[in-house]
Amino acid sequence: MSNQGRVPCATEDLEVRSLSDHEWRVGDRRCHERSPEKVLGYIEKRGSAFEVMNIQAPRRHVMFAHFESAVASFASAFEA
Repeated sequence: MSNQGRVPCATEDLEVRSLSDHEWRVGDRRCHERSPEKVLGYIEKRGSAFEVMNIQAPRRHVMFAHFESAVASFASAFEA
């Protein structure tokens, strides 16, 4: 699954869905719910930090101290 070639996702287009009390799915609200392009990645709470797994870089997991920063990383990943 790849999001290459897609229009960058702005922060206001991010959609966060709770999967459990410590896991979230981050998606692009502009995409249809059943579209594979909707899923941008996942966030998992690990201790006091938040680990991001971005579909664009599945082997690279990044840690953030704040949930908001973890979510925002999905928009900035396209801006980099």
